[in-house]
Amino acid sequence: MSNHPPQTHPGLDRPSHAAGRHGGTRSPFAHAHPAPARPRRKRLWTQVHAVSRAVHIYLTMLGLLVMLLFGVTGFTINHEAWFGATEPRLIEVSGTIPTAPLSAGDRLGVVEALRASFNITGAVTAYDDWDGEIAVAFKEPGQIWETLVNAETGSVEVRHELFNFAAIVNNLHRGRYTGEAWRWVIDLSSLLIFLACVTGFILWMALPKRRRLGVAFLAAGTILTMAVIYWFVPGADQNVLPRVTAEAILQ
Repeated sequence: MSNHPPQTHPGLDRPSHAAGRHGGTRSPFAHAHPAPARPRRKRLWTQVHAVSRAVHIYLTMLGLLVMLLFGVTGFTINHEAWFGATEPRLIEVSGTIPTAPLSAGDRLGVVEALRASFNITGAVTAYDDWDGEIAVAFKEPGQIWETLVNAETGSVEVRHELFNFAAIVNNLHRGRYTGEAWRWVIDLSSLLIFLACVTGFILWMALPKRRRLGVAFLAAGTILTMAVIYWFVPGADQNVLPRVTAEAILQ
């Protein structure tokens, strides 16, 4: 047998710092603190941001056509004369309709006879029955028909005004002669534009580097708009009427 003492390795005969109180071995990560839970407010903001992005993208694509329509027609309405939207092409024709609905006082029959005889597609906006004559008006966004019917003979005089494309889209913007279904489209488009603005603002505020610039532009646009409304919206029309002076009131 060898008389040499057993060899030891440095560090192996020292107590391990990883040893537990009861002699067990603990993980070297035992003293590591668990990751703090994400604050509830931050989680909520993340969810709002994600929902806003989805709403902004998909609703904007869904209503892209109507948003473009209302954006473009905001300009064409303001300059209708530039686009010839106030000068319709006038067509005057004459003809007859059957006298049976006239003698029976059948208004619906008269309307349908006028539609069939003169290819009228607009909605009825007026029906006036005078002594011996009946006036019926039809309107749609791009056309107007004014008819005068002789209640005894069935002879008809038709005045047809035909507008261009600019006038049609302007009337769609206004909801003029468009019917109930298009009014619903206008209402839904208003809601869509509102949601697009709100979600766009939320998405912009989520950009830390551009947040201040966005708020600055928002404040500038708000102040400018309010200033125009306050100082310039009454416009020059207020000078059309003569100014009332104190002397005139006393007289």
